[in-house]
Amino acid sequence: MVNVILAGYDKETGPSLYFVDYIASLHKLDKAAFGYGSYFALSMMDRHYCSDMTVEEAVNLVDKVIMEIRLRLVVAPPNFVIKIVDGARDYAWRESIKDASVVAS
Repeated sequence: MVNVILAGYDKETGPSLYFVDYIASLHKLDKAAFGYGSYFALSMMDRHYCSDMTVEEAVNLVDKVIMEIRLRLVVAPPNFVIKIVDGARDYAWRESIKDASVVAS
């Protein structure tokens, strides 16, 4: 049983995001998450996501989502990697609570 979020970039169509769930159904989406933290992540993204966000606005939203997961999820992942899908470059690394000041400022 596997859930997969797959992101890619094509020069003709631009970035794409797909979610493949455990029963092999494929969905093209603007935003995606799975697992226990997805309840918090998707609710925040539903409220704050806009299709015309800048990279900085999107990263700020991701930081807010990470902090929400850390606050509400009993067993939250300690580290996160933020990737920008314009050719799959690493944008930022969020390590445990050390980066809490990133969102607070």
